[in-house]
Amino acid sequence: MNLKAIIFDKDGTLFDIQRSWSDWCNIFIRKFCDKYKIETEKLAQALNFDLKLNVFKKESIFVHGSIDEVIDRVHTVFPTIGKEKIHHSLFEDIADAKQFPLTDLDKLFVQLKDFKLGLVTNDSENNAQQHLSQHNLIKYFDRIFGYDSGYGAKPESGQLLAFCNQMFLEPNEVLMVGDSRYDLIAAKNINMSCLGVLSGTASREELKEYTPHLIDSIDTLYPWLNKI
Repeated sequence: MNLKAIIFDKDGTLFDIQRSWSDWCNIFIRKFCDKYKIETEKLAQALNFDLKLNVFKKESIFVHGSIDEVIDRVHTVFPTIGKEKIHHSLFEDIADAKQFPLTDLDKLFVQLKDFKLGLVTNDSENNAQQHLSQHNLIKYFDRIFGYDSGYGAKPESGQLLAFCNQMFLEPNEVLMVGDSRYDLIAAKNINMSCLGVLSGTASREELKEYTPHLIDSIDTLYPWLNKI
C-alpha cells in the first residue's frame, strides 16, 4: 500500500462503544419511555440493547447506523411519536456522553504524523467534534465528517470521497479503519483499502467477509502499518 492518509470511524474504533455509550443509552431508554409511557423492553429491542446487561447487542442500529436510521427505527416501533420529538430526545444529552479511548490516542496520532487524518462517522459532525474535544484530539484531524455534513452516511461512500477530494488524494492512497461492515463496505465500493478492528460489536467472521486485514484494536495499528 502506498498510503498517504488514514480515515477513522469514531465509535467502536477510537472509543470503546460499550463504556462510552451503554450508560447513556440505558438512561435514554428509561427517560424516553417514562416520558411517553411506552415499554422500555420494546424500545431496547428496537435498538438491540440489553437493559439487564447494560450492553449493545451485535449489529445494534445505534452502533453502526446514522442518527436518522436510529430515529426511523424508533418511529417505526412507536409511530405515534413524531420524528422531531425522537430527535430532540436523542440529542438532549448526547454530546456530553463521556468517551473512553481504546488506546492512548495522543501517542497514536503523533506516531501517524506523516499521514493526513480524517474522521468519518454516522454520528453528527458536532457530536464528533465534542467527543474529540473531551480528549483534545481535534488538532490531529484534517477533516471531520458526520452523517449531516452534506456527504451522506456509511455504507455509502460520499464522506470518504469528500475527504479524498479535499485532500487531493486518490482512494487507493487512503486507508479506512473501522469496526463495522458499514465502514468496510463504504471503502470497498471505491477501491479504498480497509482495515477492520474487532473492538466494536461485529465478529471476526462478519468483518473478514469484506477485508483480509483485521486487528484486535487500534492499539496495534502502528505496528501493523510498519509490516505492510
